[in-house]
Amino acid sequence: MCAALLAAMVAMPAQAQTSVRLYGTVDAAISATRVSGAPTQKSLLSGGLSDSLWGLQGREALGGDSYAAFALEGGLDAAHGAPDDPARPFNYQSWVGVGNASLGELRLGRQYTVGQAYVSAIEVGAWRDFGVGALLRASDNYQVSKQLSWRSPQWGGVQLGASYSFDAGDAPAAGTTGSATYKLYSLALRYEDGPWLLAASWEQASAVRWDAALAGRRPSTAQLGASYNFGVARLAAGWSRQRNGFVGRNGGDGPAQLQAAGLKGLGPIEFIDGGRLDALYLAASIPLGRGEFQMQWSQARPNWDWQDSGARARTSQVVSLGYIYPLSLRTSVYAFAAHGRAYAMDVALDASQPSVSQLAFGLNTRF
Repeated sequence: MCAALLAAMVAMPAQAQTSVRLYGTVDAAISATRVSGAPTQKSLLSGGLSDSLWGLQGREALGGDSYAAFALEGGLDAAHGAPDDPARPFNYQSWVGVGNASLGELRLGRQYTVGQAYVSAIEVGAWRDFGVGALLRASDNYQVSKQLSWRSPQWGGVQLGASYSFDAGDAPAAGTTGSATYKLYSLALRYEDGPWLLAASWEQASAVRWDAALAGRRPSTAQLGASYNFGVARLAAGWSRQRNGFVGRNGGDGPAQLQAAGLKGLGPIEFIDGGRLDALYLAASIPLGRGEFQMQWSQARPNWDWQDSGARARTSQVVSLGYIYPLSLRTSVYAFAAHGRAYAMDVALDASQPSVSQLAFGLNTRF
């Protein structure tokens, strides 16, 4: 497929139509957060409704039904006026690709996996740390470096996708022995027609081989998602089974030895070493006045005991209620209340199994 797609780009006109656009989102909220056992923290939150970011997208016609495209996109911390990742200014996306109406689109570079892109589309409320990706972590906002991806054209509403990362890990610390290569494979399918959106994905990483005791453990995730718009309400549901760690490496720092091997973010060692996490997601959005009322609930059941205490890992639950009111086509105000039980906002799962509550009121504008 890749060879055929590239071959379709050979014939190029002398003059090609080109478009480049600058876009972005600036989002900030006043928040109050309370974690069990700690006092309430009042702060200014960046990205309460959606991440603050800026980016460039470009597209050039190559003749016939073919085109070239690129995207450069970086996250921003609106509260501090700084990039999310100072060492990686385009930490969200930095890819270049070619496409054809009959053959689909091929992308090369840092980008979302097809599984993340397809299934996360069911999300109702993208509240920071309390959306679909709170417990269905393969639908969280994560990106993968050194990736090759292909998205098919839509055939009667059906679209296929596949992506492969040559090494999605980080550079190992100096003096670390063993291989830290983290290859990541993703296959996804979506169907979109009228009020229906259906999606399914499978993602699997290469075996974690930093330690002989864990050789052969392959982080993987299967996901299913669906949503239906009734007009008076949109309903959504999702399910995932995550094994041997979070495939997107978005589970906090994790064990120190894994961090040194360049494999930060796989989750707690109990999860990485043969654990399983089954998660459910239910949500509804209801038009109310000029705005929209949003309700979400998710649950995740771990199947392990915590090593230090021997206690059984508790079932995590996250619930949120929010309202978005548009001031214009580009600017909205919003408010939400959220609560998590046996849930840690940054890492999802933690042996301390805290409860957390958050209230936020914010402003979101897009350009």
